[in-house]
Amino acid sequence: MMGNISIDLSIANIYFSWYTFRRGKRKTSELEEYQYYLEKNILELYGRLNDGNYQHGGYRSFWVSDSKRRKIAVASIDDRIVHRLLYEFLVSIFDKTFIYDAWSCRKNKGIVGAIDRAQEFSYKYKDGYFWKADIKKFFDYVDHENLRQFLFRRVGCENAKRLLNEVISSYGLERERERERERERRAAALLTRRQAGNTNRKFDQPDFCQYLS
Repeated sequence: MMGNISIDLSIANIYFSWYTFRRGKRKTSELEEYQYYLEKNILELYGRLNDGNYQHGGYRSFWVSDSKRRKIAVASIDDRIVHRLLYEFLVSIFDKTFIYDAWSCRKNKGIVGAIDRAQEFSYKYKDGYFWKADIKKFFDYVDHENLRQFLFRRVGCENAKRLLNEVISSYGLERERERERERERRAAALLTRRQAGNTNRKFDQPDFCQYLS
């Protein structure tokens, strides 16, 4: 069923998304610089969102090792504020469609509530068991076109559709950039090995690759 809710792109709501995004974040130079010029940054983001010129930027990638080794892709602060805007908008449409026991990324839910609920079930069903699982690189393997179609069946707001499409497409572009970087790393590694294997050759000895060009 198509919803008739419009996304709120007002300055007040962008400020609210900023404060919600910032809550609990550790201090970084990027965050402190953004906050130092907060009014300017929010006004510029407001302008791009409302005149249709907003474009999602790239991602900064790094590895973390907590319970497992994971690669994290982080967007810019502007983009993460937009993510928060979209999250709040989508919650108003989709949250009521979820089953009660969906505990992730929902208001008044979370891991502590999920643990309490699991303990409640363990007392009730003495012979029951729990299966802990994770889907590796979930968003990487979701068909993004199917995701768009799924969202747009319920999202009627054109501004929201434009922003959703921008965010979803940005991750596809980042994956392509990462594949290109991986190809470049492999090519560089191959060239290094090849040069290392040729250290004893005479400099004037022809290279068979020359005949392939």
